[in-house]
Amino acid sequence: MRFKKTLLVNVYYQESGYGEKLNFPPIGLGYISEYLHKENIQHEIIDTGTGSGFEDVYDRIQYWKPDLVGFSLNSTCFPKSFTLIENVRKQFPNVKIVVGGPHVSTEGVKCLGDNIEIDYGVIKEGEIPLAYLCNGVSLENIPGLIWRTDSGEVIANNLQMFEIEDLPFPRYNSFDLSSYYTDSISIITSRGCPFLCTFCQQSSLLGKKWRGRTPQSVVDEIEYWYCQGYSSIHILDDNFAFDKERLIHISGLITQKEMKDLDISLVGGVRISYVNRETLLAIKRMGVRYISFGVESGSDKILKLIRKGCTVKQAEKAIKMAVDLGFSVRLFFIIGMPLETMEDVSKSFELALRFNVDEVRFFNLMPYEGTGIMDWINENDATLLYSYAEYMSDFKKFKQIPVFDSPGGMSIEEKAKALRMSKEIINTVEERRAEHSQRI
Repeated sequence: MRFKKTLLVNVYYQESGYGEKLNFPPIGLGYISEYLHKENIQHEIIDTGTGSGFEDVYDRIQYWKPDLVGFSLNSTCFPKSFTLIENVRKQFPNVKIVVGGPHVSTEGVKCLGDNIEIDYGVIKEGEIPLAYLCNGVSLENIPGLIWRTDSGEVIANNLQMFEIEDLPFPRYNSFDLSSYYTDSISIITSRGCPFLCTFCQQSSLLGKKWRGRTPQSVVDEIEYWYCQGYSSIHILDDNFAFDKERLIHISGLITQKEMKDLDISLVGGVRISYVNRETLLAIKRMGVRYISFGVESGSDKILKLIRKGCTVKQAEKAIKMAVDLGFSVRLFFIIGMPLETMEDVSKSFELALRFNVDEVRFFNLMPYEGTGIMDWINENDATLLYSYAEYMSDFKKFKQIPVFDSPGGMSIEEKAKALRMSKEIINTVEERRAEHSQRI
């Protein structure tokens, strides 16, 4: 065995804009921990999303003395994560460091090339590669591993996408579940995204091939958590409804179980192009009351530009159908797309108000590395007004600040105005919902 004791660190910052603490344990790290348990690899977890800080990480390393420390890195606030890693290297020069997560999957060899403190990186799925690394499999034979040769050359091994049925779902035995905000639990039933939305990282993170767990496996996990006292289940899939037959089968299995008051939320929403009456009814029978749609824009021009794969007419049909079936509906929009005009934004505002939905959200476009939007910016004389590291380091600060200027679209002043105006639309929807609740 190469590493007998591994400490896994989930790195989280309030500046990411998602709250002071995490609502749920990080599911990616949960899967890795569960697989390490399966392989009898000794490990511990420290999650800074529960209020722990850098000093807690140093203290745990000092006390527990791991051979390997692994960091799960998101692109948000990544410079601060590298500062943490630098400090760990300075204080514990003999400890090996491995990194994984979305930022590593996007940056690849650059992560090790720019950060000499890091010994290994894992691209995309980390469960099996990390177990191989700990168990002493030769470095060149570990799929998805980034590593350094004796001469210092950074090597990235070929990827392998694994059968997700071979991965046990997380039981979080190494986590303190009581330290999270909610009494809900999150699960994931599929991986991969075959779509090409230009603003989104997902297809570059877990592959372009959609891979779904079997219906029985999904329902077994839901039932497991229900028996543990969790009646609120959050499904995090980006493409839960991709396979209609699987969805209908899952719904049927759930309705056969005696799980009273089961409340399932589709956090990743439902892709508009999947929506039909049969799909929505199956979702409703599962116990889903709240449904989200990533509409992104009320302009067909913008939807085509970002390769959303649907039209405004399809969005209207999906929203109306969901409202008519009694769902509480939430809509997501993005402001600041390339070539977007104030007229396009007005169409988004009009669509947000057209139906009796419960909530709308408007997001300032933040270009991620590895996305079509970032490629467009680099190829079309657009200008990033702030460095990538600067705006990724404080999502909370940049929620209302445009970060790039591009020809053919709104000016910076118009983007800022549109973001301010979106607050009025949000307030109008909230007031309308409150009035409706009072009448009931």
